[in-house]
Amino acid sequence: MTTSFTHDSRHLAESYERGSDLQFEGGKRLVERLGLEEGARVLDVGCGTGRLTRWIGERLGPRGSVVGIDPLEERIRIARAHGDAARFEVGQAEALGAFDDASFDVVCVSSVLHWVSDKAKALAEIRRVLRPGGRLGATTIPPELSAAGTVSLVLRPLLRRPPYAGRVDLSALGSGRRCTTTDLVSLVLESRLELVELHITQHASHHESGEAFLDFAEASSFGNLLRIVPDDLRASLRADLVSGFDALKGPDGVVVRGWGILFVATRT
Repeated sequence: MTTSFTHDSRHLAESYERGSDLQFEGGKRLVERLGLEEGARVLDVGCGTGRLTRWIGERLGPRGSVVGIDPLEERIRIARAHGDAARFEVGQAEALGAFDDASFDVVCVSSVLHWVSDKAKALAEIRRVLRPGGRLGATTIPPELSAAGTVSLVLRPLLRRPPYAGRVDLSALGSGRRCTTTDLVSLVLESRLELVELHITQHASHHESGEAFLDFAEASSFGNLLRIVPDDLRASLRADLVSGFDALKGPDGVVVRGWGILFVATRT
């Protein structure tokens, strides 16, 4: 099994719109590293329901423009429903043929690359649509640090036990997650982009309960999270995960920590 874009639903998209504060705040920090100028032309790849795209648009002034693309039609529907000046289209990072060469000053790829199967093709397309001197900013997940994150500490011991042992397919969570930080740097350089910043950062999110976190995780993975096990085990896995995260609950609720990569590159 590989990551699928067909499991998303209106319910998951609406849940993501309500609960995507972690990605939104991380996206704002990424954009601030890019030094947006008034009048810039920006492409937001993997825009989801458009929260970050709209925030970018507010900073560009009347001469600027921002386009958000996402492969999930329900999320683009929500993005368009806000009716602001940002433009939203269904599309994927590996196929930016709707955009001319050198048509953007900045490309933003926030919390997306780990879902992209063909990163080399995506980076080549991003370089093509960037003007010379244009900047790419991206955040993603470093798989080599996943074992130190809260999700892995809860999920992996559970999957080693019956009834899940031997019936798990982690590729459902995205084959791209196997791209290490070193591999990612190599891909950036091979795409003829110049890497100018690279940061490893820790992040934390707070949730009222294990169930609240699972709601967020299912929406964030657009329906792929529980598909790592067969149909007959999904209800059981969800219940066990809720219990596992509830066991971590403290005065600040369920705190989920993880690691991320932030990098900035330019087209020379």
